[in-house]
Formats: sequence, C-alpha cells, structure tokens
Amino acid sequence: MASSPSMADQRASPSMADQHDVNTWTEDEITQLIIPKCDRDLIPRIGQAFRTLEEGVQFYYRYANTSGFGTRLSCRKKADDGTITHRHIVCNRAGLKSDSKSSSSKKSTKPKKKRKTVSTRVDCMARIVFRLEAVVGYVVHDFSEEHTHHMVPASKRHLMKSRRNVGYVHQMFLLCGMKANIGPMRTFRFFKEIVGNYDDVGCTSIDFKNYARDLRVHTEGVDAKILLDNLKKKQEKSQGFKYYFETDEEAQLKRMFWSDETSIQNYQKFGDAVSFDATYSTNRYKLIFTPFTGKDNHGRCVTFGAALISNEDVDSYTWVLNKFVECIGSHPLVFITDQDLAMKIAIENVLPKTSHRLCMWHILMKVVEKLPRHLRDNTELKERFNNIVWSDLVEPHEFEQNWHRFMEEYDLFESRWFTDMFHRRANWVSSYFRDVKMSGLFRTTSMSESENSFFRRHFNKDANVVQLFMHYESAMDAQRTSYDTITMADETSSFDMCTDLRIEVHASNIYTNKIFKDEIQPEIVAAAVSCLMARMYDEGNLSYYEVDDTVHGVFKVCYSSIDDHFSCSCKLFIRKGWLCKHIFFVMRTRKLNKIPEKYIIARWTKLSQMSQTPHEQNMPEPVVVKDDLPIQKFFLEVCKSFGHVRGDSSLGQQLYNDLKGITDKYLKLGVPFDSMSKHAMFEEFYGVPKPTEIDVLPPPVVHTKGSGCGGRRKSTREKMIEQALKPKRRCRKCNQMVNHDSRNCPGKDVTDELVDV
Repeated sequence: MASSPSMADQRASPSMADQHDVNTWTEDEITQLIIPKCDRDLIPRIGQAFRTLEEGVQFYYRYANTSGFGTRLSCRKKADDGTITHRHIVCNRAGLKSDSKSSSSKKSTKPKKKRKTVSTRVDCMARIVFRLEAVVGYVVHDFSEEHTHHMVPASKRHLMKSRRNVGYVHQMFLLCGMKANIGPMRTFRFFKEIVGNYDDVGCTSIDFKNYARDLRVHTEGVDAKILLDNLKKKQEKSQGFKYYFETDEEAQLKRMFWSDETSIQNYQKFGDAVSFDATYSTNRYKLIFTPFTGKDNHGRCVTFGAALISNEDVDSYTWVLNKFVECIGSHPLVFITDQDLAMKIAIENVLPKTSHRLCMWHILMKVVEKLPRHLRDNTELKERFNNIVWSDLVEPHEFEQNWHRFMEEYDLFESRWFTDMFHRRANWVSSYFRDVKMSGLFRTTSMSESENSFFRRHFNKDANVVQLFMHYESAMDAQRTSYDTITMADETSSFDMCTDLRIEVHASNIYTNKIFKDEIQPEIVAAAVSCLMARMYDEGNLSYYEVDDTVHGVFKVCYSSIDDHFSCSCKLFIRKGWLCKHIFFVMRTRKLNKIPEKYIIARWTKLSQMSQTPHEQNMPEPVVVKDDLPIQKFFLEVCKSFGHVRGDSSLGQQLYNDLKGITDKYLKLGVPFDSMSKHAMFEEFYGVPKPTEIDVLPPPVVHTKGSGCGGRRKSTREKMIEQALKPKRRCRKCNQMVNHDSRNCPGKDVTDELVDV
C-alpha cells in the first residue's frame, strides 16, 4: 500500500472536481491509503479510450464491483450543444458529512431534536475523470485508485448497492405477486427459495419494498384515470366487456360498474336468483364493493358483475341496479338482500317484477335481543319460532295462524319489533315464496357472505382502484378455474347407486355430482324407502296420489295424462328446480325409468348436457386483439426444460450451456440487459401509459354505514346509568363504594351523582 507519484499534483489541482472531491488528507496520512487488489486488465489507465461515455462508465463500474467499493456520479461539464465533455465518478465514500444548520432566522422556543444518522463519507480520494476528445471518444483523463477505507469483503459484496439491482426478473416477480395480492416481503422470500440463497438474489428485501413503494407513487392521483383507460382498452379488445362510471362535481370517481363476457354468459345460465350485499375494507378509499352473486350448477358462488360506490343511498343503489340490468339485459326472478332501506327502495324502483327477499339470518339474529328478558333463555321458544318462519311446506294462511298462536302464548303482541316484522312477512317468511320460481335457492345472504370472504382473500385494504380491479380479475380467474376443475371431475366420475331404480342412474348422468349427491339422490332414496301411498283416486284426466313421507305428513301429487304433467303440494320443483320424493314415488308407481325432459332444469345439469340459451346463440363472437407473447410463457418453457433434465447431470449441464449460449448471443447483438426502465415496467404492468391529462380524479376517502362508532351515540345519562350498574369497589381517596379508584377519582360531587343515579 503506497501513494501514487501523481498524488500531490492531483491534490494541488482540484479544479475539475466538486467541493466534496477535494482531498483534505495530510502527507503522513497518505501512507495509510489502500489500493484495491484486482485483475490488471480491469484497472483503468490514464489515456485509455472508449467509444462512448457509457462504455467507460460501465468499465469503471466493473472495476469497482470486482475491487469491493461502490461509486457515485459526481460533477460534469457540458459543451454549448449539451454534449458532456467531462464526467467525474468518485467512490461512494468520497467527501464528508455536511453539518446541516437551520437557515431560519427565527429562534425556536424549543430546541429541535436532531435525528441521529450515520454517514458513510470518509473523504475518500478515489476517482476517475473521463474527457471527450475529438475522433478518439472519451479518454481517461485522471485516475486515482487510493482509498481511505478498507474494501468490502468478498463474502459481503453481494450487499453492495452497486451490485443490488432490481432487474427485469425481480420486477416481474414483484408485479405478478402484487396481482395476486402477495406483498413484497413474501415475494422476496419466495424468490430467494427459487434461486437458492440470499447471495444469489441480487438485491435485498428493502429494494423489493422500495420498488413496491415506487409502484404506488407512480399512480398517485391518477389511478382512477389509469383504471378507466384500462377498462376502455379491454372493451376495445372484447365487445362483451361492459363498464359504466360516474364522477361528482369535482371530477372525482363516484361510482362504477363492470361485467365481462363470461359473467354475462353465466348470468344467462344461473341468473334466476341473485344475492346482493355490500363489502367493506377492500381499498384505500373505502369505496363500497358490491358484487352480484348467484349459485351455479354445482351449488357454488358465481359472480355476475361488481360495482364500486361511494355512498349507500337510494341514488347509488338505483344507479348500480340500472347499469346491471342494462348490462345483463333481463331482470332476475328473485333478488335477496339484507334489511337496507335504501336498497329496498332502489329494487322497488328498478326491479318491480322481481321478487325481493330479505335475508332471514339477519332478521332472526335480532330475535333474542327483542324478546323480553325473562324469555331470552327459553330454548323451546326459539325452536318453535324457527319452525314457524323457516317452514316452506305450509301456506301463508297457515303461517299466520301459527304466528298468532305463538304471539298469544308468549304474550308478544305488544312487542313493536315482532309486529313490524309480521307486517313485512311477505318479504322474508318462507311460506310467502312457495309459488315464486327458484325462490328456494336463497333464503339468506350466505352466498354473498361466502363471496365477500372469497374476495377479501384476494383484495388488499390499502390497494388503489387500479390494483383492486387487478385483484378482482385474479379472483375471477381463480373462481372460474375452480369451476372448470369441478366440471371436469363431473364429466369423469360418478357415484354409487343406493337403489336398483333405473331413474336413479338416469339422474346421476344428468345432474352434477354435487346436486345429485346432496339433493336428487336423497329424494329418490326417500321415495323408495320412506314414502307410502295413503290414497289414490281419479277425476277425469287427472290422477291424485296422497303420499305419506312419514316425516312431514301427507302431500298430494297430481298427474295429468293429457300432457304428462306432475305437480306436488310441497312445491319443491317450483322453489328449487328439482323433483321431490313424492313425485319420484308416483313415477316409481307408474314405472317411469327416466325423468321427463320438462322436469330437467338446465341450470342443474352437467356442462355437456346444457344447451345454449337463445341469448348465447345470438351473442356475437368476441373481438380479441392479439397481444405480445407474455413473459409468463417464457418462464413456463424454462420450467418445462428443467423438468426434462432433472436427475441427469449431463443433460442439465447441456441445458445450462444452451441457456448461457442464448444469453451470450443476445449480448453480442448489443441488446442491453434489463434495459426496460422502471416507469416502462409500471406502464406495462397497468396496461396503459401514465396519463398526462387527468379528467377523472381518484375518489376521496368515504365513510360507509359499516364505519364509525358502530351504533347510536349514548347520552350522558345513559353512560352514567351503565357506570352505576357496574360492580362497585372502595376508592382509597374518597373512601366510598364507587366505580373508580384513587387514580381517577373525580371528587365528592360527581361520586354523589353516580350513587344517586
């Protein structure tokens, strides 16, 4: 370790360097300088020429990385035409930490607390200067290799900032993880497991977090506009995709609705009954997410569309329902919601022919608190009440008789809540939906609750509206893939038969496995095992069968020989779309081996048995614009290659050589590695460039019905009464039995008031 002969000259003429590059070391201290050890071919030489400045800079970067120190761009000089004539690059530990002092002339009454920070600056003198020379290019004009600090050990050099690079592969992992609602820390750990160890990752977890931060900053204030541009682009690619939006007076996004082609087709198959419920905490603006949910032929959730609204008022729900009908093209038979008054009014205005049903679970959850205190622990009362309101085997007039008998027995006629719910009975009691087609699919909003739970697993409460839509698409992909998986299993599997009836075999081939196992097969088995003929008689072309199922009593089945029509007084086929055990019993009596086609509802059948609806037949073919080959395709092919050579070292070495040869090939072509800028990656991720003109602003943070204090504000007197009812203890300060202790004793006057209350 020794100083270079030109050191004194370099210190004497610092005109080309900035103030922080000036060396302040004495001659005695120069003998302690460190010259890094490195391959001679990597060490720059004064007079060494490069065609471009970039080549020279990259050459010095390689020298620094190999030697074990970082670099920093310093001052530069430009010609009149803007060409850089001189470029200084220094060690990242050059200069000294500046002693920042407040420039304010006003004296603060309190001394400002200084933040404790560390500094890497040790006044290092290592640097290189490139100068532009005619014809030759950029020449090393000045070079100093002496450092005032030790080099980074080889085992720690992967942590140097110059070696930490969030490259294209890192960015793709991060962006794909964000689409799947996976945070940067989990993505970093996953990436580490793929490459083997932290040394090979190429960056740190902090770099991943900073990249995620930059992605959020990229859309700050423009995310609503980016989302709308993205939706417009999707609509241009596929005519089946539809979206609508509205802004307020300040051009802020107020509400929007969207549905793609697959969702619309699913509605044509399964849209006879729709469940609708609001979801909270799905985005940073607290916009209310409201999906339209149905039940598919496997009894699982299926999404018909979704909306974002800023207010849960009549106007917002009316707008959403109007756009839903405009997009879908028809009204559902049944629409089930909770007891939201604004939603009820909107449904009456937009869907007058749709049967609106209230969620029974939300209603029955209030029964206990509405009962008198002495009846709240009466389990027999609760069981009887449930049997009355849940039963869909009795007619409305029978329900009313049972209700009045129950109210009289337990003296509940004076209860305002029970009286009010009786007036609304046509909207929630099962008896009033016996004649409504497919009304039995939903008696509660449990499907919506399940759907909301599903979306919460994919959503992030801190996401902006663009990220929320990406998470929605990711959730839809998961939902539809799950549907395809179950459908495939239906096509390739079957259940064991429980009877020797051929009609059971026919049903197993027609209906999906889920519906057959849980609904159809139990009805057929009950028809064969537990049903008895109580009475049979004919009236003209009509035959009547009174069937006793030994569980719920006797039900009357009517058969018309004119059109082979069956009907049962239990009305299960009307409510749910499949035949009851009573009709199956009569079919068995009449020796039918197959279910008549008129009683096979397409929505419950297997996919191969489902014919297209008229809407589907007339639907135009989607116009799809072909995109560039996605990066995921490349990654998939590489993974397949790994699978082929796994376990064979010679083939593995050959694959490695082939991949390295491809990399070298493109390197020789002059294609820069990781050439895409961060902002270009962001634009590729969001699908559209960052807008320059903003005509739609992000919405403000809204306050929903699901937020706030969570209930009615209590008066001071109510609070004092509740406080007085709490168990008392002796206060050592006032020496009384009260609800406080010596630390928060309010004094004698307030204590007396609490006691009096």
